[in-house]
Amino acid sequence: MIIEVWADYVCPWCYLALDRADHLAAAHGAEIRWRPFELHPETPVDGAPVPGGRLPNVARDELREELARAGLPVARRRRLANSARALALSAWASDRPEWPVLHRRLFDACWAEGRDLGDPEELVAIATESGIPRAGAEEAVASGWGRDLLAIARDRALDLGIGATPGWHFGNGVVLVGAHPPAVFERVIGRLGG
Repeated sequence: MIIEVWADYVCPWCYLALDRADHLAAAHGAEIRWRPFELHPETPVDGAPVPGGRLPNVARDELREELARAGLPVARRRRLANSARALALSAWASDRPEWPVLHRRLFDACWAEGRDLGDPEELVAIATESGIPRAGAEEAVASGWGRDLLAIARDRALDLGIGATPGWHFGNGVVLVGAHPPAVFERVIGRLGG
């Protein structure tokens, strides 16, 4: 079973979706294909302050509890990043063997370490920490290569009826939006005969 997941690194529910995707892969042998979806393109290029460094979500306490249950730590953040550069870097690296490590590092850097994913120097550092050669990472970040793929991925998501993150496409038009409890995913898989 192939499951596509549209996500943004600055979305805390997408961070939680890592746990849900891992469960689907382990329990059902699902192949997870992550797709970029810029959730807040209106965020200034240089980012914006996060009031008090808190999670940008009205359900903060519930989300913190879910993240803790999944073993996903959360650090205080000072800035809400514009994620376009991080998503473009990920799209650029998607065919590279280092991509799975980069993908998780981008989430961890944002949420567990409080790093600014809009900062080009941080992105190059995260890419090199993931095993990508510095020169390639610098060129990818500086050129913005991969940005055209963001629009293509977003259009596909919208065509499927996905307008928020994380957005899950299970095939045959079955779509789910959100990082629901594992039991919800089990019901969907059960209905699909998986």
